[in-house]
Amino acid sequence: MKIDFKYIAGILGTILLGLSTWTLVSIVDLKESNSYIKGELFGINKDIGRVYNYINSKWVVYINCGQS
Repeated sequence: MKIDFKYIAGILGTILLGLSTWTLVSIVDLKESNSYIKGELFGINKDIGRVYNYINSKWVVYINCGQS
């Protein structure tokens, strides 16, 4: 049985195309997950900043009231 080079090239091309498509989809999915995590961390950072500013403003009022 003789195998033609065209069939081998076609099979190898199909395999390479499938692997490259799978790799591209995986990279896009990872970038999307990374962006989502960065957005969540930014939101948490904003919340921590708000709590800190609230506590800091109450502390300044408490110090100023004690000096009167």
